[in-house]
Amino acid sequence: MHNKIKITESPRDAQQGLPFTIEVEQRAAYINELMKAGFDVIDFGSFVSPKAVPQMADSGQVLQLVDKSLSATKLLAIVGNTRGALEASALEKVDLIGFPYSISNTFLQKNINSDLTRVYGTAQEIAGICIKNQKVFRVFISMAFGNPYGDEWNENILKVCVQSLVDIGVQAITLSDTVGLATPLSIKSAFDALLPVYPNIELGLHLHTEPQTAGAKIDAAWNAGCRSFDGVLNGIGGCPMTGYELLGNLNTLDLLSYCKEMNIPHQLNEPLLQDIASRYIDFQKIKYK
Repeated sequence: MHNKIKITESPRDAQQGLPFTIEVEQRAAYINELMKAGFDVIDFGSFVSPKAVPQMADSGQVLQLVDKSLSATKLLAIVGNTRGALEASALEKVDLIGFPYSISNTFLQKNINSDLTRVYGTAQEIAGICIKNQKVFRVFISMAFGNPYGDEWNENILKVCVQSLVDIGVQAITLSDTVGLATPLSIKSAFDALLPVYPNIELGLHLHTEPQTAGAKIDAAWNAGCRSFDGVLNGIGGCPMTGYELLGNLNTLDLLSYCKEMNIPHQLNEPLLQDIASRYIDFQKIKYK
């Protein structure tokens, strides 16, 4: 088991739940700062209806202003349907296409106006688009650790879902806790069950969590063998589609603190990230300096 961690920074998830929108130029300037920090992936924006997520409108324009010339960081775009996948996959700067899958029928309806029957067909179509356009297809399985809506949930449902995605060629699957239901025990159990079965699939973790419980959850995932983690500087964000009060993302700085404590190597420029975090701690005062 290798000890290198892979970290995705998600300004898209930070900004999509804000009660205001940030100008295209400011969004791009922020991403360009993050591009210098050494992240493996930046989840920069989404190609979805601007009526549904106005904070992510004009993600294509943002991308035009992002400079990839001096960075090895890859860019991830979230899509909610095949139309978005076609739009995003046509853009050279996009390296990965992300799709918000779920094992919760209720959340699929709330999030992408889909259901458990239709979403698999959509995933198949997007997988084909990604293959044709040489993009990595990364699927986020929300409600992976429980269900707040009363839909049926158990770990076997999660296992069946993962297998079905692997069957259509998905290369990266991220288990997502959207409303903070995950516990260290449920995280450990899920990765213990999945990682030995899918050694060639990148299985990652996307957490929305209270800061005081983040460390134990990171530790559970790491010790179970997870090596791919998502974070957001300052823990900003939350999914506005859940119907629940927004719960912030895993703070990238807390993830780096864990790495330091456990002597886990990473390639991030921590002083730069500390500086960026201090200047962008309040997105209402966002300024590019």
